[in-house]
Amino acid sequence: MKPYIDLQGASGAVYRYKLAEDRDPRTTIAGNFIFVDADGKVVFAGEANNLHGAGARFGEAEQKHRAEYLYTRLNVSGASRTDELQDILSALNPPMNKGE
Repeated sequence: MKPYIDLQGASGAVYRYKLAEDRDPRTTIAGNFIFVDADGKVVFAGEANNLHGAGARFGEAEQKHRAEYLYTRLNVSGASRTDELQDILSALNPPMNKGE
């Protein structure tokens, strides 16, 4: 998988996410994260005050939606994280965010 991927939100804004090797963000900084399957489809998008815990639902995503990769984007501002997440959810509609 690519070391970086760009996601376009419903607003047209583009967000660059970095691959977390071994599904470990290796940081405690706040940010947004996504789980991606082998085809490059985002199956879950989330935000966290501490990215160290971003993979908490990865097992579920792997089992139900064949997620293979965890990507992160550092974003310290809580308001920016939430806005970005909503923009991405509106554009991509990931299955786990819909409760699937």
